[in-house]
Amino acid sequence: MHKMLLAALSRVLQAPAVSGKVAFRVMVASRNYGDFASEATFEIKKCDLHRLEEGPGTTAVMTREEGLHYYKTMQTIRRMELKSDQLYKQKIIRGFCHLYDGQEACCVGLEAAIKPTDHVITAYRAHGFTYTRGVPVREILAELTGRKGGCAKGKGGSMHMYTKNFYGGNGIVGAQV
Repeated sequence: MHKMLLAALSRVLQAPAVSGKVAFRVMVASRNYGDFASEATFEIKKCDLHRLEEGPGTTAVMTREEGLHYYKTMQTIRRMELKSDQLYKQKIIRGFCHLYDGQEACCVGLEAAIKPTDHVITAYRAHGFTYTRGVPVREILAELTGRKGGCAKGKGGSMHMYTKNFYGGNGIVGAQV
């Protein structure tokens, strides 16, 4: 089946030479919302248990809407971190700036697994967690630049950002545990 499809596609894209020149055909395809799956199921390796009778489930289901939400959140955090990096290099962000780019999936995944009423404290890199806990990008950037409109009134900087049920970063390695 796969070879037949490739052969048919090859025939469509090739055209006979016309007076020494090669002509090309263009194939246009359109996709509808119905062409995409509405959810995905993931198999998870069974965990080793210690003093537990049963562990977490071995399958997880993610809907299309959840996946798009996670992706958009990760993209927003990455863009915020790239802008923070630029502002830090321009010396607009003073002091320390513990960037979170490259770790976006950690806070997005954790936020997907907990409830909004759960309490969170993190280590140095707190920007992503601050965003997923509900602080707008504008307030995070205001905090990083020492502005009064920041989530800690511009006094917390890169690590000490706070919001409801989120207690910022901790400077001692492993202390958040």
